[in-house]
Amino acid sequence: MDFLSWLSLAGICALGAMSPGPSLLIILRCAAAGPRQGLASAIAHGAAVALYAGLTAFGLAVLVTHTPLIFSLLQWAGAAMLLYLGWKALRAPAPGSTSDSQKAVEPISVRRAALQGFGIAFFNPKVAIFFTALFSQFVSVEQELTTRLAMAGLAAGIDAAWYALITAFVTLGNGRGWLGATTAHRLQQLFGVLLLALAARLVLSL
Repeated sequence: MDFLSWLSLAGICALGAMSPGPSLLIILRCAAAGPRQGLASAIAHGAAVALYAGLTAFGLAVLVTHTPLIFSLLQWAGAAMLLYLGWKALRAPAPGSTSDSQKAVEPISVRRAALQGFGIAFFNPKVAIFFTALFSQFVSVEQELTTRLAMAGLAAGIDAAWYALITAFVTLGNGRGWLGATTAHRLQQLFGVLLLALAARLVLSL
């Protein structure tokens, strides 16, 4: 591919990453718990995008997009994940409600944040549809393996970089930045309500 094609691919991937949706809420929720949580979630989300982008580049994403059972299972799993995370966010302890104040402020571990970032992308089969439509304009039969891997890596890198930037903005400054314990807790509750609303909307659309 020439430079203009790479630039076009990067621009479309960036627009896709910047589109608001469940992924943004998950990253924001993890970032509100701390910079390490937000970064872990961002990198894991990029890894899931790399998986779908790689499958698409090699023509395997058609198994997801054209198999109703797999597509539906992924959608239901995604809805269940949103319900679970929304409920957990609403039940997060308020600052001062436990003897361990650190636990109240940061209820999300780095490992859990990474799993949530990966899961919100992996259980969204529409990501496969997006890359199927996008890569069809750039992938050709005669393309080399390295080119296809580079395309998937570009998409994943842009995605992870965008959400890492979001994390940096949320946690700007020293320590927790402008997020105090009370503000973080209120944001967790707000994210919980929004995640439950998204889950309900997804279930009703299935």
